[in-house]
Amino acid sequence: MTAHFDSKTETIQTGLQNIQGSLNSLCEQISELEQRVSSNEDNVDDLTKRVQTLEKENAYLKDKVEDAENRNRSSNLRFIGVPEKSEGRDMIVFMNKMIPLLLGCENFSTMPVIERAHRTPIFGSNARSAPRPILVKFLHFQDKVKILRLARAKEVLTYSGTRIHIYPDFSAGLVKKRREFDAVKKILRAADIKYSLLYPCTLRVTVDGKPKLFRCPEEADLFVKTLPSSPLI
Repeated sequence: MTAHFDSKTETIQTGLQNIQGSLNSLCEQISELEQRVSSNEDNVDDLTKRVQTLEKENAYLKDKVEDAENRNRSSNLRFIGVPEKSEGRDMIVFMNKMIPLLLGCENFSTMPVIERAHRTPIFGSNARSAPRPILVKFLHFQDKVKILRLARAKEVLTYSGTRIHIYPDFSAGLVKKRREFDAVKKILRAADIKYSLLYPCTLRVTVDGKPKLFRCPEEADLFVKTLPSSPLI
């Protein structure tokens, strides 16, 4: 009888030892997994920091490239609305004739020196119907500034019965940023409030003779809505 119980006890002890061994092995595996998870978390944190650093560097480099591109365009102007083929065979000769006609011959004792002039492609729904813009690069930055100033002062420009617009030549990225102020500018025009969009992308609003500067469209929108003359009040 005793031998029988001893045999059973030994079997149970053996089973318990096996279970304990399995538990020990399982604990070791869990510990190893925890170490791996901790190591992976450290790796993820390190990768996250690297990605954030790369994103900052990429944004900085994009800003530098865009700034360089806009500096290269600083002496350029875009003439919008000039009928196709009106330039004939020589675009520079044509522009030297058209600019005084648009802005007044009395304003040009000597003609600005044009380095290059050509039409640029347009895309979208107006690609076939609208005339292509004419891009003009002047030798001297001040000539570009003068022409832009005269155009703004005259407001309405026409050539052969066609409305002409003259704009600075900016990079696509800067054009997109400046267009974010379009909604606010529309409100300001409706309220007859003076404004200007400074380079590269700062809205200047003049109220009661005092200028306010906005680099964020949302801030400008909130400010405009508080003005008594705003159509949204």
